[in-house]
Amino acid sequence: MEQFLSEEQLIEYAKPYLKKKGFKKKNKRWTKNIGEFTICFYIQGSSFSKEDYYIRPGVFINALLPTELVYGHWNTEIEQTTPEEIMLKFEQWCEEWTNKSLIKERLIAFMEWEQRNPLEKRRAGLVDYKKDPPPAQEFFGIDSPPWCSPKQYILDNF
Repeated sequence: MEQFLSEEQLIEYAKPYLKKKGFKKKNKRWTKNIGEFTICFYIQGSSFSKEDYYIRPGVFINALLPTELVYGHWNTEIEQTTPEEIMLKFEQWCEEWTNKSLIKERLIAFMEWEQRNPLEKRRAGLVDYKKDPPPAQEFFGIDSPPWCSPKQYILDNF
């Protein structure tokens, strides 16, 4: 099995790299406000093993912040590889997920998929994800109270 950087080694690599790009660090989270969005690079320790950690980039829609109930954001996980490849994947993912027309296009495709595969069907294990995969896994995390829908905000403003 290939040995990757420890969490501490990745943090030490990320500090100067992200600082040079204008990110602010708080604990193991770096953020950068880029106007309509805030992008985030987060290293999360595992609750199962001190040696394991997760690399979770995220994008927040600033118009939907701050509230405790609605985040208006999406995130993903980057697999552990070399620090250079991790940063490249992070930058590519953030570029995609701050492209408003691409986000809206993906959201519409996801909402069509969601109509075919409602939550009840998914919870019952009746969705064949291999035959009908979600067009963007990131949208699973943007559900919110009906009075403030990130999905509706994206449809109306992107």
